[in-house]
This record gives sequence, C-alpha cells and structure tokens, in this order.
Amino acid sequence: MSKLRVGMVVDPWDLPFNGTVVSARRFVEALSDDISFSIFMTPSRDAPLPAQAVLFDKLSIPGVNHIIDRMQAPVAKPNRTTLDEAMASLDVLHVQYPFFLAYGAIRAARRAGVPVISSFHVQPENILKNLKLNFAPLVPVLYKLFVKAFYNAADHVVVPSQFAADLLASHGTERPITVISNGITSRFLKGQPIDNPVDGAPFFLLSVGRLAAEKQHDLIIDAIAKSKHRSHCHLRLVGSGPEKQRLERLAKTKGVQADIGPCSDDELLAIYERCDLFIQASTVELEGMSALEAMAMACPVLLNHSNTSALHELPALPDAFFSDKDSSELTHRVDHFLDSASERSRHSAHNSAAALGRAHERSAKQLLDLYHRVAKAPMTYPPVQAG
Repeated sequence: MSKLRVGMVVDPWDLPFNGTVVSARRFVEALSDDISFSIFMTPSRDAPLPAQAVLFDKLSIPGVNHIIDRMQAPVAKPNRTTLDEAMASLDVLHVQYPFFLAYGAIRAARRAGVPVISSFHVQPENILKNLKLNFAPLVPVLYKLFVKAFYNAADHVVVPSQFAADLLASHGTERPITVISNGITSRFLKGQPIDNPVDGAPFFLLSVGRLAAEKQHDLIIDAIAKSKHRSHCHLRLVGSGPEKQRLERLAKTKGVQADIGPCSDDELLAIYERCDLFIQASTVELEGMSALEAMAMACPVLLNHSNTSALHELPALPDAFFSDKDSSELTHRVDHFLDSASERSRHSAHNSAAALGRAHERSAKQLLDLYHRVAKAPMTYPPVQAG
C-alpha cells in the first residue's frame, strides 16, 4: 500500500527555535514510515533541506523584518504556480504555521479538492507582544481574522490542549476540533525521581522557551533577585529571541547569576538533569512543551496560572502553580522549594509519573489516524473556484 501524502506548511522549518517548528519536526520524524511528507518552507540558512521540500521565497515586510529576523521565524511568500503543482500530489494539507503561505496553500488545496487540517499553535497575543502592540482590542480582531482564514477554512482543526479548543470555539471556530498533545518524546521520558536530594546550595534554576516578551523571563529574574537564596542560585534561560541582551542586562543589574541563550538537544537533556527547579512564567501557552519535558525529566516545576495560558492544565501538583500578578509570590514559591529537599523530591516523583500520560508515541498515532480519516472523508468545506 502506498503511503498517504501530506503537505506540511512550516515556513521556518530549518530554524527549530520555537515550539511550532519543534512539534512539527517531531511528528514528521515519528510518522515518516507511514506518511510521505512534503515540507512547505522558506530556506533561511545553509542547512540540509528535508526530503520533498517545497521551497518559497522569504517574504519581506518593511518595518517588521527586523522583528522577524530577531525571532528567527521567517515568513514565506506564497507562489500560486508552485502551490498548485504541489497540491497535485497530495492527499492532505496540514497547516502548522498560519501566515501568508498557509493562506495561499489552503486556497490552492481548495482548488485541487485536497482536504485541509489546520493546527492552532500561534495565539494573537504572541504576535502583538512581539510587535510591542499591547492594545487589548486588537486581540479579538486578530482571532476573527485567524478563524476565518485558517480554522473555519479547514476541514478539521488540531489543538494541543482543551484550553486551546475552548479558546478557538469561543472565537467562532465551527469546524471539528481534535485535541492532540504535542507530546513528550522518549528521550525525555527517562527522568527518575530525585534520590535523597541534598538541602543547600548552589541551586540550578531553569526556564526554557523563546526569549520573547510573553515568556516573562524578567519576572523570573526579578523573583530570584528578591529570594533569600539569590547568592546561591544560578539561573539558566534556554532559548533564542529578541529579548536576550535586555535580559542579560537585567540579570546583571539585579545581581542574578544567569546564562542566557540556546543549546543543543543533547545539552538540554543534561541541563534538565541538573535542574533543581524549573520555572515557566509565560502568559501565553497553548500547552507548554518545555514544562512537560521538565516534568518528564523529574524536575520540580513552578508554572504560571494565567487565564491566557494552558499551563494550568498540566498534571502538576496544585502547589506548583503561581500567579504572575507580582513577582513576590513567585519569590515566595521559589524560597519554599529551595528551603526543602523533601518538597522538591515530592514534586519530582509526581511529575515524572504524571508525564507518562503525554507520551509522543500516543500523540503521533492520534495524528496518523486523523490523517487517514480526513483523507477518506467527504470534504466538509466547499472548494474555492479557480481564478
């Protein structure tokens, strides 16, 4: 039996510095024996191209290019001829990155009668915060645009959490929605609960994610600066993004020992193993992949309970959550964990066990089943007319 042919729209495929790209790459790798993937992307560096890459030029947006470059998230320029040619060999189109290329690809899929799956990875809040447009009335406007262009224009929608499903539904999404966790790959499902952890210093604190405004790394730095353990804490912020230099200056000003920047996957595993406490302060998360990985690696975690984030759905203990209203609460929670080795051990044991329910193997099987169902089902959205 020939493989199902799926087109995956991931503009910055060769820049795996955000959760969307990491998740897409992991699913493609996991399903490569069963699915023939075409990757719709824009090449952005001297890196090997994936098999069956469908290439598009990078889109230039005056006044915004510097932000896109700093975020390492290039946006591709759709080309109708290339898209129509690519659709001729596809059974399903899967949109991961919802921008101009995705919009063009969906229209091309409709012309060709190819069913469409759209994944929800990018919240309008992500975009507005990175553009430094903290204007709340723009949020529902962008949701309306995204729902019309990508989610109600699809045959099926995939989201990584129930929070994300409810969010799309509340903004008018009418297409069927399936929750499929980004999942935790087997390399992270090796954490063992801490055996006889030792009280005292030094403490190694960790946060993983894009160095961007919505991740609130500055809140973490401020909280550690006020901790009674500050002089014995070392903070590692793993990620890339436009906030790197500002965060380095802030840590220095606040007297917080910090290393800030990206690392390899192998280095990340070693960093998780050293971690005494993982902190995720983000206000915008549709699941929280790095927090899940930290839990799988048996790290005690502190997670922001934000009403614009799905972190509260993660299977951590109730006292692992904090409010970001004031850094003082986070300081209190940090001190509580660092004061007690037994408390860290209790959370470590719980987290490593709870994370087993989010294994990537299960998520990959769910997505494979969905691909086959969507490919076989009658199209539920009328094809657009040529022209």
